[in-house]
Amino acid sequence: MVSPRFAQNRAEKQCIKNAGSAGSIFRICRIVFKLPPFDRGRAAYLKGMNYLLAILLPPLSILLTGRIILAILVFFIWIPALIFSGGLTHPMFILLAWFLIFHAREDRRHRRDLS
Repeated sequence: MVSPRFAQNRAEKQCIKNAGSAGSIFRICRIVFKLPPFDRGRAAYLKGMNYLLAILLPPLSILLTGRIILAILVFFIWIPALIFSGGLTHPMFILLAWFLIFHAREDRRHRRDLS
């Protein structure tokens, strides 16, 4: 269910209010009022959270950027690196995750500009 806080206009807020917990009514309201797809507010909120997640769990953050194989590989290197180095290699993985998050966002922006 979409929170009214993320609603983009008055018609969408009314749809959310009338829909209650029924998602199908909300979808019908989107079609009737020709509202754009919803992901702007949530995406803005989550992109900052991915940077914070990269500080604590870099492999999970890499996984959330869509690079599954790299996330698994980093995970299997990250665990022994934390154990044997006492955490001294952790900043290296944080920087890698931040770079991949930034790169994924730039790719999305580039694809959006092309379309």
